[in-house]
Amino acid sequence: MSAADARVRVLLVDDDEEDYLITRDLLLEAEGGARFRVEWIADYAGALDAMARSEHDVYLLDYRLGPHDGLQLMQEGRRRGCSGPVILLTGQGDRTVDVRAMEAGATDYLVKGELNARLLERSIRYAIERARVEQLRQSLLALASRELRGPLAAIKEQAIRLLLEDRGELAERAVDVTGHIIQTADHCARLLEGFVELSGLESVGTIGAEGGRFRVRSLVDEAIEAVQLAGHRCSCEVLVEDGLTEVEGDRYELLLVLAHLLANAAEHSPPGTAIRVSVSRVEDMVRFAVADRGPGIPADALEDLFTPFYLLQDPARRGARGTGLGLCHGKQVVEAHGGHMWVESVVGEGTIIYFEVPA
Repeated sequence: MSAADARVRVLLVDDDEEDYLITRDLLLEAEGGARFRVEWIADYAGALDAMARSEHDVYLLDYRLGPHDGLQLMQEGRRRGCSGPVILLTGQGDRTVDVRAMEAGATDYLVKGELNARLLERSIRYAIERARVEQLRQSLLALASRELRGPLAAIKEQAIRLLLEDRGELAERAVDVTGHIIQTADHCARLLEGFVELSGLESVGTIGAEGGRFRVRSLVDEAIEAVQLAGHRCSCEVLVEDGLTEVEGDRYELLLVLAHLLANAAEHSPPGTAIRVSVSRVEDMVRFAVADRGPGIPADALEDLFTPFYLLQDPARRGARGTGLGLCHGKQVVEAHGGHMWVESVVGEGTIIYFEVPA
């Protein structure tokens, strides 16, 4: 049996039986419609249980589900392990809902009144194919991660051993080359980690799930220590608002975000200048700010900073070249916590990167 003839298990979640019957009939009318096996669930709780079992190839979710909506169902289903493609259905077209659906990870957004058999079948077929390609991408990424980590670590270990054991016998040029080997291995390792982090965020959507309360000052101190241990020479001024002792979230992920912002600031800061780290309460949010006195960022480049693989051109930058994934990763982590991240910068004066998470 070819892939085109394989049985397709469809879960349709809609609280209107008439809409279910219409959708089912459209699928039966479609080319190859006999391969569709449609299961209908009318309520949110039952649908959530079914999604958690991940027994279907594609999920058609009505936007209106009593006190809930299809976006909530999709997001909660993702949290419970459902990774199948989701197509959102709605009675009337609404661009705001359309954009929200795409941002939340829906594969498609269809208006019921505009549906026909061909459109619905094609949307399902494309959704399943994209899910298959994504699964393949994840498998290849996992394979690359496993196969590359070991050799990279071995290259770096041997280069460091060469420097430590035989430096007196090495020519100056050989010392420089060995240093470049270590830097290149580090860069490749960071690039690999960036791919893994970015891919995991986009496909799983579970960042922020390991929540809990923790002390703000200890988070800041640990981030500074991590950056300094990584070889960044930086002096930090820390200001934490009086009475602000704790924040809630995934401590490990937020630590990585803050450490990355500090490392960025250190790389762009002139020698002898301090990085300012401040934490304050703004209504029901906790705001972190990392300010440097570097060269600043042109206004026309600000909106690209959170684009994957975007690298700001800065000839004066100190330290190894980045991957262009750190800020993108950080923004996604913060947004997964229900917060947001933004940048303010003045050329010639410096840059401040802010992020807020719920208190």
